Amino acid sequence: MSNTKIMFSIVTPTFNSEEYLEECILSIKSQSYKNLEHIIVDGGSTDGTLNIIKRYEGTYNMRWISEKDDGMYDAISKGFSMAKGDVFSWLNSDDMYMPWTCAIVAAVMKATDIQWCTGIPCHYNPEGISHNVPRITPVYPQSYIRKGYMDGRVATFVQQESMFWKKELWIKSGYVLSEYKMAGDYHLWREFAKDNRLVVLDSIISGFRIHEGQKSSDRDKYYSEIGELTLIRKILAKTKIVSVACLIESIFTHSLRIRTKKFLK
Repeated sequence: MSNTKIMFSIVTPTFNSEEYLEECILSIKSQSYKNLEHIIVDGGSTDGTLNIIKRYEGTYNMRWISEKDDGMYDAISKGFSMAKGDVFSWLNSDDMYMPWTCAIVAAVMKATDIQWCTGIPCHYNPEGISHNVPRITPVYPQSYIRKGYMDGRVATFVQQESMFWKKELWIKSGYVLSEYKMAGDYHLWREFAKDNRLVVLDSIISGFRIHEGQKSSDRDKYYSEIGELTLIRKILAKTKIVSVACLIESIFTHSLRIRTKKFLK
């Protein structure tokens, strides 16, 4: 990949997503790095979602389909089956990229052998203002992801909206996503972590929007697909041992994070 220009395939699943979809589309359309495709997979929306999609059809490299699906992860898997890129990601319709997102990821992946990366996590409020940015660039040790500790109980979540990975990882592990309705990303990261470390770029490249009515707010259904905590995991959660270990790794371990300044012209 070192002698070619990396192409991104970004999938966005939608279903009655008119409230925030335009901001999502514009955040991809306005990327400073242009070698990308945006694949929108709609589940048969009945609100203004399709009107928004059609408004931007032909204005950038976006294609879309609208048909009944078996939930968000089925739609995402369908989108990646259409993808032509080298690096994959998905961005939910209520989230946004920063203008420099793909440029930074492309620069790092072109110059290294990194297979899987993310950025500094943050949240958006309903108006799209970012907040809750950690003071220290967090890292996520490969063994902790593989063991399933990063579930929001034992330790923090690994946020999906900033995640980018090589196509080869999806070919090997992507099948797991459509087996779930709520926690597909958690299980996908565990599959990725069997053979690959997650590297964190020291830049905010996306954010998770918190608002009323979002799918991810149903924690009971989410955890039903992960399983109840074992006694050992309950102890780990109560004592916060894994969270403290992650903090220590974040301060002292440099192999799991990238100083993006080195890759900027």
